[in-house]
Amino acid sequence: MKKVLAVAAKEVREIWRVRLFLVLAFGVPFVMFIVFGYGISLDVEHMPFAYIDRDHSQLSARLVEKFQGRYFDLREELFDPAEADRLLGNGSLRAVLVIPPDFSRRLYRDGTADVQFLIDGGYPYRALTVKGYAEAAVAAFNREIMGDRLAGLGYSARSLQPVRTETRYFFNESLKSSYALIPGLIAIVLLMNPAVLTALAITREKEFGTIYNIYSSPIRRWEFLTGKIIPYLVISAINFTVILATVKFLFHVPMKGHVVNLVPGAFLYMLINVSIGLLVSAVTRTMVSAQIVTIIATVIPAFLYSGLLIPVANLEGEARVVAYLYPTMHFMKIIHGVYLKNLGLSALLPQMLLLMLYFAILFSLGILAFRKREG
Repeated sequence: MKKVLAVAAKEVREIWRVRLFLVLAFGVPFVMFIVFGYGISLDVEHMPFAYIDRDHSQLSARLVEKFQGRYFDLREELFDPAEADRLLGNGSLRAVLVIPPDFSRRLYRDGTADVQFLIDGGYPYRALTVKGYAEAAVAAFNREIMGDRLAGLGYSARSLQPVRTETRYFFNESLKSSYALIPGLIAIVLLMNPAVLTALAITREKEFGTIYNIYSSPIRRWEFLTGKIIPYLVISAINFTVILATVKFLFHVPMKGHVVNLVPGAFLYMLINVSIGLLVSAVTRTMVSAQIVTIIATVIPAFLYSGLLIPVANLEGEARVVAYLYPTMHFMKIIHGVYLKNLGLSALLPQMLLLMLYFAILFSLGILAFRKREG
């Protein structure tokens, strides 16, 4: 342990002397978290919306009212279809409701009438969601119309719905995407930064030639690598604490479980990430190449296969296999289990055992690969 602590103390002095490393160690994770936290959202709300009402009847006004609320932000009434096309084209509007001139007459005479809903389809996910909102608004209008007709015939409007559905959402009752996305960003930030810093720490020794002092010393390889990663584990632990505070006090995301249940998984996850840095440093010789390889190997797969933006259940074939082989997905389950589902350590044990296995494999591979660099 004296050798390990000696290497760790040397690394702390190197970090303190090179102030750029201090910025990378403490500034970059916080900035990344803030940028991603405010920039990523899957909520489709307050869509800028306008309407063209060529009927100007009481019924058309009631239909327009159904589109006012949480999901649509009514901007104005339009009178020219060309103006609607222009506003949809430049992004000022996301949807336009077009009510024909014979809307109320056909509704009273034939019992049916058509309206048109124009949607900006530039983003398919958002367009499909807006389409669902519009269909729900029209369905609510239809129930009102049928209720009025039944009431005129002396029937109760309740007969329109012999079977009613009452929906209850578990774990994220308000359906705010930030309650799942913001905690999930912890996994992304803790993935890249420790891996990059560890990889840079060893490739820096190679670039400056000081690695030959290690080759010629009696210290074992696992002692050297363990001493190297200790400072970065401490840095990651500090960043983890700061990010938890940011999630709570800046983004106001509640944690249903207890932080004690999150810490063991986070520590194992940080061990995995510094081990990734060790492995990358073994196959690269410059700091620039180590940084590029680490980012490609960590951040890009993390966004695609961790379940942060795309549910793993929606992945198919090889993509799902990669997701299950990637450690970030398992830590993401721990984060969501603590933040959203109030799971205890016993329920999270399978994920933590998998993380322990990942660490053992990656750290062992890092040591074996580093030995191959001995000359």
